[in-house]
Amino acid sequence: MSLILKLAPGERLFINGAVVTNGDRRAYLMVETRAQIVREKDVMLPEDATTPVRRAYFAAQNVLLNAQPALGSMEAFHEHMARLRTVFIKREHVQQLDEAEQHMREGNTYRALSALRDLVLYESALLDMEPPPRFRRNMPAARAEASEAVPMRSSTLRLPASGSEAHSG
Repeated sequence: MSLILKLAPGERLFINGAVVTNGDRRAYLMVETRAQIVREKDVMLPEDATTPVRRAYFAAQNVLLNAQPALGSMEAFHEHMARLRTVFIKREHVQQLDEAEQHMREGNTYRALSALRDLVLYESALLDMEPPPRFRRNMPAARAEASEAVPMRSSTLRLPASGSEAHSG
């Protein structure tokens, strides 16, 4: 089954770690074989990986991009996910974690990122933080959900004391 991507003028995406940039017109790209693809607008920058969910997303993304093995190994991803499981107890969030891990096991990193994206937005709203700039598309729903009383363990989502911790595996 082919994947058809509609690309805006100048839009960038990553295919199996290679950067592809569209020209000055809208284009359609048909991918006929299995490939790891992520649009630039879904890429989290290293400086945005400042919270537990964001670090898990960043680790999964780097597995996809094969960019920084120390930050994006499957081992780093699983370590971050194990930490998140000690924090999230709401069934819906645990299911998102399960879904992300299942997709990673199946080699479908993009779908894992999609599952984690909602948690990134939820976490941002919960911590009263702005989501990463490229993640702001679905913000109102995440903010509304976070404003409800949500059970979480008290060891929750603390920001790192220093910037270097955000990039540790």
